[in-house]
Amino acid sequence: MSDMPNTMKLGMGCAFLGAIVAFASMAAAWNGTVDSAALVGVDMAAAMMFFAVAGSFSTYSPVKGKTVVVLSALATAVPIIAGIFGAMGVLFTLICAVLGIVCIVIASMQSTREYVDNSRVV
Repeated sequence: MSDMPNTMKLGMGCAFLGAIVAFASMAAAWNGTVDSAALVGVDMAAAMMFFAVAGSFSTYSPVKGKTVVVLSALATAVPIIAGIFGAMGVLFTLICAVLGIVCIVIASMQSTREYVDNSRVV
């Protein structure tokens, strides 16, 4: 088994940053009322997607290489939908979208897909 490509480490870092930004937007969306619970839930879904992408970029990824691309695309789409829905602020949406696009690019690389397919344990 070869060493993990540095691009996967970068992808994992970007995914973790995306999750942190989504958590920050979740805190910003909460205003102490029950009405804001739906907004917090949408932001929590964005954070969950970024954590899923970060786990997919790990050494022993539990998914196939093509699935990492799909998860990265979903992690990009959820914050954009949250921004349109009004659950996430514009700045948070832009940061998450850029980090998600970086994850898509890294997941689309041939070296990433080959490493994930050769190293996954499930």
